[in-house]
Amino acid sequence: MKSFVSNKESARLEALHQYEILDTPPEEAFDDLAFLATQICNTPIALINLIDANRQWFKAKVGLDVPEMPRNNGFGSICMESGEVLIIPDTLADERFAINPLVTSAEFGARFYAGVPLLAPGGEAIGTLCIVDRVPHQINPQQVEALQTLSRMIVRQLENRRNLVELVSIKQDYKQVQEALHQSESILDSCQQVEQQIHEQAVLLDLVNDAIFVQDLSKKILLWNKKAEELYGWKSEEAIGKQFDELLSTEALAQYLEIYQTVLKNGFWQGELHKTSKSGKKLIVGSRWMLLEGEYSQVKSILAIDTDITQKKQLEKQVLRAQRMESIGTLASGIAHDLNNVLSPILMSVHLLKAKNREPQINQMLSIIESNAKRGADLVKQVLSFARGIEGDIQGQTATPQHTVLQVKHLILEIQQIILQTFPKSITVYTEIQEELLPICADSTQLHQVLINLCLNARDAMLTGGTLTISAENIWIDEIYASMHIGAKVGAYITLTAADTGLGISKEILDRIFEPFFTTKELGKGTGLGLSTVISIIKEHDAFITVSSCVGEGTKFQVYLPAVNQVPIQLLQDIEIPTGSGECILVVDDETAIQEITKTSLENYNYTAITAGDGMEALEIYTEHQETISAAIIDIMMSKMDGATTIRTLQNINPLLPIIAVSGLVTSEQVPLDKTAEYTAFLSKPYTTQELLKTLHAVISH
Repeated sequence: MKSFVSNKESARLEALHQYEILDTPPEEAFDDLAFLATQICNTPIALINLIDANRQWFKAKVGLDVPEMPRNNGFGSICMESGEVLIIPDTLADERFAINPLVTSAEFGARFYAGVPLLAPGGEAIGTLCIVDRVPHQINPQQVEALQTLSRMIVRQLENRRNLVELVSIKQDYKQVQEALHQSESILDSCQQVEQQIHEQAVLLDLVNDAIFVQDLSKKILLWNKKAEELYGWKSEEAIGKQFDELLSTEALAQYLEIYQTVLKNGFWQGELHKTSKSGKKLIVGSRWMLLEGEYSQVKSILAIDTDITQKKQLEKQVLRAQRMESIGTLASGIAHDLNNVLSPILMSVHLLKAKNREPQINQMLSIIESNAKRGADLVKQVLSFARGIEGDIQGQTATPQHTVLQVKHLILEIQQIILQTFPKSITVYTEIQEELLPICADSTQLHQVLINLCLNARDAMLTGGTLTISAENIWIDEIYASMHIGAKVGAYITLTAADTGLGISKEILDRIFEPFFTTKELGKGTGLGLSTVISIIKEHDAFITVSSCVGEGTKFQVYLPAVNQVPIQLLQDIEIPTGSGECILVVDDETAIQEITKTSLENYNYTAITAGDGMEALEIYTEHQETISAAIIDIMMSKMDGATTIRTLQNINPLLPIIAVSGLVTSEQVPLDKTAEYTAFLSKPYTTQELLKTLHAVISH
């Protein structure tokens, strides 16, 4: 048995030494084959490993600077001696290989290995073609087959090299002509093998997932693989022989000239390029250019490898856009909070001044102040609703709409007043509201936002003036109509219509107007969020929208809202304001103006009040006067101790204490109140005196 092993090893070493390859300089043919192995299997390291009696010597290597290593290190000897393909997906997961020096070494740290034996024509294993990675890895059967093909090409290259060396020797000795003639047959076979090798290389290039093409120094395409056909749309027969600039048109010609100069100087260039396919599709590719040298170091061509990163770049833009929108939402929330704190004392002061003054002219001025303050509060609500929508979308927690039964007529009249005071006088506004209009169940702030966005679009479409008509009517949708419109159901609806006589919308972009960030306006004059916000709100209300337009004649949007058979909520100004019975109310707010006006308003309606500027002060006051304090009004956003902590602490002291939480920023869902308890409530800033007194009466009476 020992003799057999010895004879087998001797034959193997003899086959290896016949090639006279050990310790020879690098050769381009072998380097190219090792490079193809890394490209096909997507690994950082590839080696053409020839194994003699004591060492593993690397004829070609990619990703490793070591020229050789001891024979028993690593897995090359194991693969060679087995004579079969050796694949180790994770070396640490296999106890046979976990302690191998190639795995435990800090320099190598090999976690993946795949090797194919290099078999000489007589069947002797003289080395391996192997790929290595420093992380666990998997390869598919097609890649294994490609590695086997490469191993055969390496052996053919060794045979060709040996034949060429022998041919040179034959030419130097004329006396051996007969032998040279005999060797010519082998050379012919070698030529045929080279031709086969070229064919196999072309097949391998078609297996990779990147577009690969070769161009000469005059920019003429010499090679064009299958992936290049798929990516750019040009067939190989169309591309080969054409100029590079003809196929992949680009406006950055200066950039390409700079790339050529860099490749000629340094031998390599890598970066991103914008290209256009045969069909006109815009592409972004990660491109790597390498200089290919011919025999005797004569430059002959440039190899380019392009990876399609168009979708990746689009995703990056979406992430950046989402981050910008999140910043805008945070900024809008902060501004809304401050404005609500400014508007709250104005609204409450107007009510007190009206109650004390009897002069018609002054009361008229106060009404104007109140109207404008309320309009400002509505605008802040829209900004805050927008901000919550952005933050909710990003965090996966959208704000819950506050749906109530309401009459659309009042909403249209409010919108009309805003338009008359803010739109250009060249735009005429008409309202058409059907008598006995059915009520709907909706969030008034969101519906206000829908109408405002539709009216703003109408305004922007009528730059030289025109007519804007806002109308509302009852409509019954039958089965035929419902089947023709997505989102429609059989039943009673209210139709809100906003029609303008503006520029109109072309058919080419009509289907895209509801897409987020789509806008036809100039940079800085539109975000593309208006109509996408509209469609989002409409879907939340189980409603649907239609649009019709004609270029040069105008556009009409129709919003269909389900009607309900309920009584709309009564307007606050029509409700009698309840008064107190001398109860003491604790008012907690870090805005002094809000403290004072709330205290004054309460005292004018037969309450007493104690004020605190933060949560700590509120707890001290309540601890001292808890026997006399009947309820607390607490702002959520405070600096020293926030309202949420203050509320929880007060409820620990007295679980039945009536509490009204107020805020100009957060929603009721974010307030730590028992939603089922009738002695707690939430008020959104800015609120009127009527709203405060009505809510206070409700929590105290329960």
